[in-house]
Amino acid sequence: MSVRVVVFDLGGVVVRVCRTWAQACAQAGVDVRSPERLAEYELRERRSSLSDGYQSGAIACDAYFGGVSEAIEGLYSPEEVERVHRAWVMEDYPGIQRVIEGLNGAGVMTACLSNTNKSHWDGLLGASPACAAISRPLVSHELGAVKPDERIYRLAEEQLGAAPEELVFFDDLEPNVVGAQRAGWRAHRIDHAGDSAQQVIGHLSELGIRL
Repeated sequence: MSVRVVVFDLGGVVVRVCRTWAQACAQAGVDVRSPERLAEYELRERRSSLSDGYQSGAIACDAYFGGVSEAIEGLYSPEEVERVHRAWVMEDYPGIQRVIEGLNGAGVMTACLSNTNKSHWDGLLGASPACAAISRPLVSHELGAVKPDERIYRLAEEQLGAAPEELVFFDDLEPNVVGAQRAGWRAHRIDHAGDSAQQVIGHLSELGIRL
């Protein structure tokens, strides 16, 4: 069956994002603080404990910022957590907007399926031309589920009106790619450190879609 919908993850595929708390602090102009009692890995673990609730829409933005500050014992204030959080998302990958627009022009539906939150999504809507070009945006905090839970792939199928075999998906995280494959999607991992647009073009060419 031919491809009807090309689905993109956002961070690491369409938009560059910070990969570490330290990188995001540098982007935000906030000092990195890692005392012995809270090493980098522990900061990550404590933030992650709130992440699924935030990305699934169960936790509001202000509650998340305050929750992270409390979880890391006030090492960063809620206001500083928010500054770092908002700095996490950077610019579009070069050429990816042209890929999305090329698919739209060729009659192939474009969509995104992203684990994100209201704060980041609202920021992307005004700042990312590539995201604006996507015809069917699907985001975790509105769907109420997060990747790689099978539920989010099934919800996406319903929203897109497409069968699993009609979908091709690009994500930079292996668990999300595997989750999509288990749901019956054709899914490919993108190296976030490489040329995202060219990687997508190469995979699409193998499927007979040439841009």
